[in-house]
Amino acid sequence: MRKSSIICFIDDSAFEHFLVEHEIAPVAPDLEFVQAYTFEEAVEKLNGRIPSLFLLDLWGKDEKVSEPYIMPKEELERRVASFPTLNKVYEGLDNFEGDIVNEYLKRLFTTVDNWRSLFEDICSQVGQNRKYGLSNLKRVRLHYPWIPAVVYTRKSLISDAVAVFRAGADGMFLKPTGIDDTQTRRLTREYSPRLIAELKRIMHRGPRQKKPIMVCLDKAIFDA
Repeated sequence: MRKSSIICFIDDSAFEHFLVEHEIAPVAPDLEFVQAYTFEEAVEKLNGRIPSLFLLDLWGKDEKVSEPYIMPKEELERRVASFPTLNKVYEGLDNFEGDIVNEYLKRLFTTVDNWRSLFEDICSQVGQNRKYGLSNLKRVRLHYPWIPAVVYTRKSLISDAVAVFRAGADGMFLKPTGIDDTQTRRLTREYSPRLIAELKRIMHRGPRQKKPIMVCLDKAIFDA
């Protein structure tokens, strides 16, 4: 079968490249996947050819962090101990006067937000952040301004979504995540037809448009 379109996938993880090669690419035999670990490697492999879409990992190694620090369990337990507990979430809720649903969600979000902040701190200490993906996206926008660029990420936060769309991404997709590599492979295999369909839809929109698309594992959210 003649491959009419190229998807250029840039990711710093060997496992993610394995997933694309063995679980995603086979679903789209009409597409050619050019896989690389850096933007420079991608340009070299493209060898003058123009891709129809860039599929970019977001989180990667921060080269400026020369000595990654893994937080000791004791320090992590100390940080977590200061977080609001579920008892705090439900305390006095039965007798709360006002919008009880909104109050409940605010309390629960406070707990979740503490974990989010802790996760970001840990990622910074081990040298993992979104600089990798944003740097690749910046290069794509500079050298291929008319080609759609979509972010494909697993460790995504709401702040990441804001950053990638401000940087000119045309969409953001969440990688399926299992409890281990085997389950992640299965979930990726099951999700692949939907992912390919969404990527083709973006490619077929023609030249880059300003309306981004965010696609989650279970549903699509279109930015008005």
